[in-house]
Amino acid sequence: MGYKRKSLQYRLVFDDPEMEGLEVVTKSVSSGRLMGLMKLADLAGQAGKKREFTANDARAVESLFEGFASALVSWNLEDEKDEPVPATLEGVKDQDFDFVLSIIMAWIEAVAGVSADLGKDSRSGGTFPEAPIPMAPL
Repeated sequence: MGYKRKSLQYRLVFDDPEMEGLEVVTKSVSSGRLMGLMKLADLAGQAGKKREFTANDARAVESLFEGFASALVSWNLEDEKDEPVPATLEGVKDQDFDFVLSIIMAWIEAVAGVSADLGKDSRSGGTFPEAPIPMAPL
């Protein structure tokens, strides 16, 4: 009998006051899929800053949205009529580009474990022990 790892879920938290109250729950993806989505997120972010949006940009954004939607478990997002927006690809595509990209970036940061820069004077973890630990071959 082998080991079967439980799927991880992430509850996304947003610093943006405009997104206060938004609750998004996502699941993890494989390392390979995450790396591909990170590349697509970078392309989508660059595309959002350009004046001209190319067909390649559109394909990258479509793939990124599909990847995110496949990991989206739930959200409490409502439309203008106070109706729940489904946590599906269609629901994702019905939202503003910058809004969805903000959610996707928060998701990627949560899954990848990327945290904000701690600053040059901040210690991000433990220090090395005072003396080296002796190592001997077995």
